[in-house]
Amino acid sequence: MQLRFADERHEMTDLQLFTNDDSSQWLEHILLRLRSESPAATLLREKTAFDRIASPYENSLVLFGCGYLGRSVLQGLRKVGIEPIAFADNNPRLWGTSIEGVRVESPSNAVAEHGRSACFVVTVYHGSPVVEQLQAAGCDRIAPVAFLSWKYPDVFIPSSSYALPHWILKQESDIRAAYGVLSEDASRREFCEQILWRFQPGRGILSPGLPEQETYFPDDLVKPLDGEVFVDCGAFNGDSARSFLAHRKNQFGRIFAIEPDPDNRAALRTWADSLDEGMGSRITALPYGVSDRDETLSFQATNTAGSTLLTGEGNSSIECRKLDTLFAAESPTYIKMDIEGAEPQALAGGAEVMRSKHPVLAICLYHRCEHLWQLPSLIHSIYPGYHIFLRRYSEDCWEIMCYAVPSDRLASA
Repeated sequence: MQLRFADERHEMTDLQLFTNDDSSQWLEHILLRLRSESPAATLLREKTAFDRIASPYENSLVLFGCGYLGRSVLQGLRKVGIEPIAFADNNPRLWGTSIEGVRVESPSNAVAEHGRSACFVVTVYHGSPVVEQLQAAGCDRIAPVAFLSWKYPDVFIPSSSYALPHWILKQESDIRAAYGVLSEDASRREFCEQILWRFQPGRGILSPGLPEQETYFPDDLVKPLDGEVFVDCGAFNGDSARSFLAHRKNQFGRIFAIEPDPDNRAALRTWADSLDEGMGSRITALPYGVSDRDETLSFQATNTAGSTLLTGEGNSSIECRKLDTLFAAESPTYIKMDIEGAEPQALAGGAEVMRSKHPVLAICLYHRCEHLWQLPSLIHSIYPGYHIFLRRYSEDCWEIMCYAVPSDRLASA
């Protein structure tokens, strides 16, 4: 295994991770390499990574991408007193408009006006094409969101996929435990690549992501089941339910779509009502959050896929339910969770369902950095009979899924 910090920005390149066929040693090699950087050097790198790219324009920022990620970064920057100069976006319908008071410019105009007097922060989930686009246009300074998060950890890191590198090293025991529950080498490789990338984001570390349309329903891992009872936690407007129907070719028993945001739920219901009666009548929309207790919690309704439970603030209140409460008399066969960081609580609240009914689980791991190692271990602790897999359907640390599959549902069985 050959790993090295390459240039003056300490990016890891020329990576050859898996020359050793013994996958039990892959993580050992990764951790050994990470610890080869002194603690002082790690701290210095995380404190200076953004400024080394952006200087002298650390506070003159253009956000490329005004979707959910871009708006989240905008809100964070305002908390530290920085007002971005502009958004840039490839969607021409947005050019000349304003989002939350920030003007949206075309990429060509943004680079022409700000390319040599600002830093462009890439705020899209598939960032490589944007980086190449900006480089080709002659943009001088292009920074990833990860480095901005390191600069302002108190604002960005508590509710994101990023973590400070020195903190990751302190999680070694939990990281080792999670690696031990993974069921095959493809999952172990993804896990190792993620640990390395999160310690030092850079090109050449991660394998290509899988096709986005396969998210939640990997036919190479999970055997389809006639009469599937699909529980969609974080159903949004029905997008994952539509994907479920496409993968199952409309052969299913029931869909329970759990979505607390009322506007999202209304859109979901409109879609379900548009189906023929034989299908639409088998889709039930439930107005709950999913947690480890039956209680009322504050909730931030955004009318987007990012609506989220909060611990101390929110613009509304919602009723939360345990899966064990909701499905005490039902037998779910497939449970998906994309609930903006509340996955640990939801899994704990569904422990009895998992132990007694062994549904397939499709659980998002990318809302918090530590979920990468915490959630596989949690699932294994609840029901050790699951086979646990990791798959990624995007770049960087986004769209990583943990699949927990009982033996009788393995595609290879």
